[in-house]
Formats: sequence, C-alpha cells, structure tokens
Amino acid sequence: MKYVVVTLLSASLLLGGCAANNEGQSKVSQNEPSTNTAEANDNQNKDSSINESDKSIMDSPQAPDDSSLTEVGKTVEDQDGMITLKAISKYDETISIGDVELTISDVKVMDYAPSPDLVDFFHGYSDNETQFNYVKLRVNVKNTSDQTVNFAPVSLLETGSEKKGFEDDFYLENLYGNLGPGEEKAGQLGFVLNETDVEKLKSITVNTSDVFDENKESLTEAKSITIPF
Repeated sequence: MKYVVVTLLSASLLLGGCAANNEGQSKVSQNEPSTNTAEANDNQNKDSSINESDKSIMDSPQAPDDSSLTEVGKTVEDQDGMITLKAISKYDETISIGDVELTISDVKVMDYAPSPDLVDFFHGYSDNETQFNYVKLRVNVKNTSDQTVNFAPVSLLETGSEKKGFEDDFYLENLYGNLGPGEEKAGQLGFVLNETDVEKLKSITVNTSDVFDENKESLTEAKSITIPF
C-alpha cells in the first residue's frame, strides 16, 4: 500500500513538472512571435516612411514619375501621360549663396504627351498642349541661418533660344519664397520648352534669385549656374 501511495505521488510530481515545463515553453513560444512581429512592424514602418519621403519628391500630379528614365530614347507611361527621355545631365552639385545651400540634380529634358485630363492644364504653358518638350530639375534648398530669408532656386532659366521665369514652373511644389531658420525644402521644377531644339541642346543656365531678408532687402547676390548635358 505504501508502495502504491509513493508511486502515485511520484507520478503526480512528474506530471506537474512536465505541465509547468510545457507551460513555460508555451509562454516563450507565444512571446517570440510577438517580438518578431514588433520588429517586422517597425521595419515596415521605417520602409513606409522612406517610401513616402521618396514619393513626395518623385511623384507629381502634373507629370509621370521619371525616376526610371536613365537612358535617352526610353519611354514610360502612367495615368498622367507618356514621357520620353531626350537628354540627361550628370550634374549634381551643392553651392552656397549666402545663407542658402542649393543642390541641383537629376536634370532631364523630356518629350511629354499628357493624359487627356491634363491637356487643359498645360494650355497656358505650351503652344501645343497635347505634346511638348520640357526640362525638369530636382532641387534642395536649405536656410543655414537663424533668420528668415526669401529665395528662388530658379529665377530665370535659359536654353540659348528661350527664357523661362519662376512663374513658368508647372510642378507647383512651393519651392519659392520664405525659408524659416534652418528650414529645408526639396522637390522638382519643370519648364515647358516651346522654342528650344532639344536635339541640339548642349546646356542650360539657371539663374537663382538674390537671397533676401524678410524686408526684401538683398543679403547676397544671385548666382548663375551652367548645367551641361
């Protein structure tokens, strides 16, 4: 009888130990996926923020995304229309204009056939709004000072046969005007070319504005930048 009692007690202890061990392993197993899920979600959020940042620079409601166009003659098409790369520049430089740092890069000339819903939009920009050439620049402007300044990255763009002012920019990404202390803006500018033979285009000249203070007093004179193709 004593043997039976001891045996039963031993079996109970053994079963209890196994149950506790299995419960511990179950808790660990349950915790591991939640940790991995948290890491995956964190990485996904980081990727999402990067993609959103890229999208804010690359995607415009006025023109197709040209980021994949790196070879002259290639074409891309999306809901905004169809573009063909006519010329591309390797220019990627940062220059200082007083308290403003200006970076210009990703300069391209493209032939553009807008989608039907955008044709009316380009009526005021082109003499043939159904198909035209345009030059696009990516810019980054930063105010390095502790005071507000006023600046236009492109006050006048020249191709040799025509000139375009800042009001001719059709990307409309609000890259002109006041920059608060330490403020930075990034985006794209696009100018329709109505009179330029893009097959013979060797370079463009970008003239910035002066750097002004809040009272429109000039702090630093404008600069002229030549961008070769």
